[in-house]
Amino acid sequence: MAELQLPKLSYVFLSYNREKYVRAAIESAFAQDYEGELEYIFSDDCSTDSTFDIIKECVAAYTGNRRVVITQTPRNLHLAGNTNHALQYVTSDWIVRADDDDLATPDRCSIIGKAIAACPDATYVFNRMETFTDAEENVVLEKLATPRASAPQATIHDIREGYDAIQGFSARLCLHQVWSVKHYRQFGPLPAHANYVDDVVSMYRCAILGKCIDINAVTMYIRNGSGNMSRGGDDGTNGFAAVMRLEKFNDKYHNVTLPPLEETIKAVALYRKQYLTEEQQSQTQSFIDKLHQYLQKHRLLATYWRGSTLNRIRIARKLGYKGLFSALRCLPMPLFAALATGYRRVKSIFLR
Repeated sequence: MAELQLPKLSYVFLSYNREKYVRAAIESAFAQDYEGELEYIFSDDCSTDSTFDIIKECVAAYTGNRRVVITQTPRNLHLAGNTNHALQYVTSDWIVRADDDDLATPDRCSIIGKAIAACPDATYVFNRMETFTDAEENVVLEKLATPRASAPQATIHDIREGYDAIQGFSARLCLHQVWSVKHYRQFGPLPAHANYVDDVVSMYRCAILGKCIDINAVTMYIRNGSGNMSRGGDDGTNGFAAVMRLEKFNDKYHNVTLPPLEETIKAVALYRKQYLTEEQQSQTQSFIDKLHQYLQKHRLLATYWRGSTLNRIRIARKLGYKGLFSALRCLPMPLFAALATGYRRVKSIFLR
C-alpha cells in the first residue's frame, strides 16, 4: 500500500488582547509534531495590550524551520475580518485555526493531516475539544505532555448520503476550525459581520462542497472564563449582573449573526442550484431544508428580548420550549435575571 502524502497545512492563529494567555497558546502551536509541511500565520487584530509584542517575542525565539508570518490588521476588524486578513498569507489548501487563549495537543496537526491524506474529497474536519478554566490549566498541561494511549479513529460523512452536518457540529463538543480553502475560493471572504459564527459559516460552505472527516479525539482545550465570545464575556459568577450580561449577549448574538447567516445560506442554496446535478440536488435537499429551519429559529430568537412578554410566549410556543425555566424566561429580562440569580444561589448552597 502506497504511503499517504501528507497535505501542507496552515496554522492560522488569531489574537486580540490576550496578553495573559497568548504565550501558552503559542507554545502549544509551536509544539506540533507534524511530519508534513506546516506554516504558521499569526494575525493580531490591533490588540491594545502587550499581546502583539509577546507574539513577536515568541516568534523571535522560535528555532524551527517552519515558515512563520506575523501580521496585524490595519484596524480592529473583529474575528471574521481578522480571519479574512490572515488568509492572504496562507499558501496551502488547508486552514487549521487556533485562538489565542486555547491549547492544542502536540499531535493536533498530525491527526488532522493523516485523516485528510486518507480522504482527498474532504473539505472540513470535526474533532473533539474539552473546556478548562485557569485553575485547571496545570492538569491540561499534563495531558498535553502525556502520549495518546491509542490512535484516533476517523469517520467520513457526506450530506449527500444523509449526514446531518448541523447536528454533527453541535454534538459531543465538536470543534470545527479545520477547513479547506476551497470554500474561500468558491464563496469569497467570510461575511464581514460573521464574528460569532465564522466556524458555522465555514461549515455550511464546506458541507456543500465535499465530505466531512469526524475524528474521535480531543485535539484542543478551550479556555473558559477568559472573556471569550462563546460565553458573552461571562466571568463565571452567578450574580444578577452576570445573568443580565449573558442575556444581553444572547440578544446581541442573534441579531448580529442573522445577516451573515442569511447571506451564507442564500449563497449555499444558489451554489447547489447552479453547480450540482439534479441527483445531487435531491441528495442535498435535506441539508438545505435544515439550514432554512435553523434560520427561521434564528429569526424568531432575534426578536425574543425586543418584544413583549406575549411575544416571548408566542416564540417559546413556536420553538416548542417547555418547562419552568422557559416559562420564567418569558418574563421581562430584569425580573427573569433576578429569579435566575436567586435560583443559582440556592443551588450553589445545596451543592456545597
